Amino acid sequence: MCMLLTRIVDEYALGLYEQGQVGFVASCRGHEAAQVGSALCIEVGKDFTLPYYRDLGVVLNVGMTAYEVFRTYLQAYKQWVLDGGDRAEMKPATLHWGYHKHNIVTGPAPVATQILHAAGIAFASKLRKVSAVTVAYCGDGATAEPDFLEGVTFAALHQLPVIFVCEQDCSDVEQSLLRGVSLPGGLEHHLIDGSDVLLVYTAMRAAMQHARDGHGPVLLEMKVTRSTSREQDPLLRCRQLMEAQGIWDEQWAAELQARLSKEVEQAMQDALRDVLK
Repeated sequence: MCMLLTRIVDEYALGLYEQGQVGFVASCRGHEAAQVGSALCIEVGKDFTLPYYRDLGVVLNVGMTAYEVFRTYLQAYKQWVLDGGDRAEMKPATLHWGYHKHNIVTGPAPVATQILHAAGIAFASKLRKVSAVTVAYCGDGATAEPDFLEGVTFAALHQLPVIFVCEQDCSDVEQSLLRGVSLPGGLEHHLIDGSDVLLVYTAMRAAMQHARDGHGPVLLEMKVTRSTSREQDPLLRCRQLMEAQGIWDEQWAAELQARLSKEVEQAMQDALRDVLK
């Protein structure tokens, strides 16, 4: 259900963009399993989450509602384009998710700086001797930035309770895109098929426990296929998994699709009414 909700909200957001009602949408299509499977392991209100701009599935499953997501898109557009005046040409090129109530830390515009921020938050948690884990997400370009290596090296040096989730768009799930990066000792690194929600959930749950028990940081490199070829579509693979377990039901799936679509449509209309009135 969580992955389906993410897909539907993403499609409605893209529809708003195509209609010119929002200024920026980075689709999470193909990332649903990586985002939802990992986010479900985060203890909301206790752990800290630093998403990047494509992480719709993360913020939806850490506590934001579809209505709040649409308001985020629309308010950014209204502030920078409709109300911006001379600033209209300065509309943001990324979306800055943030939600204090759920410990979602607002993302920066520069790529990979959230990795440093996550290391700092985790360092504070360790000094305060609290059991919170910090989870930082990043995308394809982050690993090429100096901030990425600085952040993971600091986390490894101090054995901090932090998980780094790198969503890599690549059809080859056997090859790590980090093979040319000199990762520090003391940092666990696992390559995960990010289209398989069960594999993602299992790996993330183990990583969270590892960090929470004081054993240091973990880097999960999740390979996703953003083009969502039918074979690698996370929703299809989830369906195949459920069919193999004998728990897939066509009528249930159709009813769920209809119910979630109706709820998301209503959430979008409510956000349009409240923001653009």
